[in-house]
Amino acid sequence: MAKWKLYWVESDGYEDCFVVAKNSRSAKSVEVNLNGFDISDVRAVRVMDIPDILEEKADKKFREWSKTHAPQQANRPDLHQWPWYAEEWLLEDLGVQFRIVDDEEQKLLRDVVYARKATGEWYTYCIGARALVERNERLPQYDNYDNEPKINIAEQLYTAIGLALTQCHEIEFLFSKSFVFAISEKQQKKYETFNDFFKGWDKKTLGGLFSAMQEAFDIETEVKMALDLFLNMRNKLVHGITTTQRYNIDTDWGQRELLAFLDLFLSLCVPIKAIAESCIDVSIEIANIYLVKENADKIPLKSSDKLLSLFTNCFELKKQDLAE
Repeated sequence: MAKWKLYWVESDGYEDCFVVAKNSRSAKSVEVNLNGFDISDVRAVRVMDIPDILEEKADKKFREWSKTHAPQQANRPDLHQWPWYAEEWLLEDLGVQFRIVDDEEQKLLRDVVYARKATGEWYTYCIGARALVERNERLPQYDNYDNEPKINIAEQLYTAIGLALTQCHEIEFLFSKSFVFAISEKQQKKYETFNDFFKGWDKKTLGGLFSAMQEAFDIETEVKMALDLFLNMRNKLVHGITTTQRYNIDTDWGQRELLAFLDLFLSLCVPIKAIAESCIDVSIEIANIYLVKENADKIPLKSSDKLLSLFTNCFELKKQDLAE
């Protein structure tokens, strides 16, 4: 079992750093003793074990440094580097990757990004395997940390891309065919028949669809925020996200960032698709009641009170349309 461990020590958000220690209390003590924090204000998160061979390398480097900067201790037989802050050579040996994105200094280790803003404040977020959650069981799970050899995540990534694009297509189809939004006065002025409406809405972008929906209906605030987020993420996905620096599909880091993005997007697709299904459900109900002749076959529909309730909770016909 490894004697030393790497910790991420958090304090005021500006002095956060990697520390090598044997336990979390020792890791916190390094920061407390050097920067004067109260022990209760410091948190140490274990990142990984450090191979014993790197302790020898650290002590050798420290002894060489001491010969120049602290000769009085250079020949001490009990001279050791740790516990102390993790130097860059150690982080590199442990597999840390470094980059700068949007003026942020970033370090990646075991699918956790340690990012420092231009203001100097640190924050962390998860990508790759650590970002995958139980709600997206369709995405292949994997362990890419202690189980060697290191695996290629292409299978997981391409599966997620395919699922995300499929969800985009299905959601946009449902919204584009939801002629419940044609009943407003503004939409009726634009289209004389339902066929005209379908032709017009088939030409709209998803953003155009959402704008037209807002012409006719007041949309519940949280639903509006979810729709806006979905639109923003959808646009990033279909308009070249894989070529951006953060999500560059040609790099290992970019692939892991993209997998986390897709995981979040697929989670968002679940409620958005339910809302879209409620719109088409209500549209077909309207057709069966008002458009289909009395003796004609009704449009087949697996209607549910749940979907009807969802629609009425999300959308309310604007007052001017009700008055007219």
